Formats: sequence, structure tokens, C-alpha cells
Amino acid sequence: MLRAKGITNHSAVINRRPITSAERHHMIAAEAYYMAEKRGFKSGCELYDWLQAEFRIDRIFGSHVLHD
Repeated sequence: MLRAKGITNHSAVINRRPITSAERHHMIAAEAYYMAEKRGFKSGCELYDWLQAEFRIDRIFGSHVLHD
């Protein structure tokens, strides 16, 4: 569930362009944050949130990541 205030408004999503590895990292961090926020920042799920966020971002962009 990518939030409207997060990844879905990113210009790369809208324009279907490749993203840099730095953009990918930022998107993953933002998505993981929103997941934690939804849970009330309950501790102990940080790794799960990060891995889920990676999966979601990679599902959207696939191999369209520019490796700097």
C-alpha cells in the first residue's frame, strides 16, 4: 500500500522513468516509515518494514534502477 503522500506522487512513478539508487533508497525509507507509522511505531518490526518496503518499490520499478 504505497501512500499518496509517499511514493505514488514521485515524478519517476508518474513519468515512468528509471530511478537512481539514491531515489530507490529514499522511497524505501519513506515507505518503511509509513508502515511503522500505521502501526503506531511499535518497535521490533523495523527489518520487516524495510524488507516489505523494498519489495513494494522493486515491484513498481523492477529493473529500472540506475546504479550510480
